[in-house]
Amino acid sequence: MGTGQWFTDRAGTRWFFDSGALCLDFAYTGDLGYANPAWERLHSPDDLADWLTQRFGPLAGPVDAAVLAAALNLRAAIVAVTRALAVDAAPDPAAVDVLNAFAAGADLAPHLGGGILVPPAPSAPRALATVARDAVRTFAAGSARIRTCAADDCALIFHDDSRASSRRWCSMRRCGNRAKVRTHRTAAGTPTASTTTAPTKERHR
Repeated sequence: MGTGQWFTDRAGTRWFFDSGALCLDFAYTGDLGYANPAWERLHSPDDLADWLTQRFGPLAGPVDAAVLAAALNLRAAIVAVTRALAVDAAPDPAAVDVLNAFAAGADLAPHLGGGILVPPAPSAPRALATVARDAVRTFAAGSARIRTCAADDCALIFHDDSRASSRRWCSMRRCGNRAKVRTHRTAAGTPTASTTTAPTKERHR
């Protein structure tokens, strides 16, 4: 299963951010704790159903308000642990307990496709358990691979799944490219123009 999703920056430009983990993709359906309601994507059970369907395929049944509330609780726990590890701090034990509780539920069973076999439709609770188990795997190494984009004006957090553990940017086509341009201009003695479309620590999309 691939990771990543499309964002739109302040200039209205769409760009693809690969968080490196399913659980972080889920965390970024909200504002990752930056208190900006404009970033919220899960306003209703249907919104959650749409996101889960995009990741896991058609669901076995409808998503109701109780499942949405549970999903938001799981997301808040993922956000809390992510932000703690990004600054090399110990995660809140209560958030860890929430992750473990969700991960203990039945997740999506692997399914061998081909021929006329049709994989069973997943339920929303099982899909959320799968997200939680991904969080457990992602956070198992502590802060070693949970990184914040190296750009001074970007606060996006990602899981560095590169073989050499060398990822520095939220996107090489975005912050990485801007850094290269600034370095080139500095070396050439060209004044660096201010960037108006870059994310900031307060607004990171």
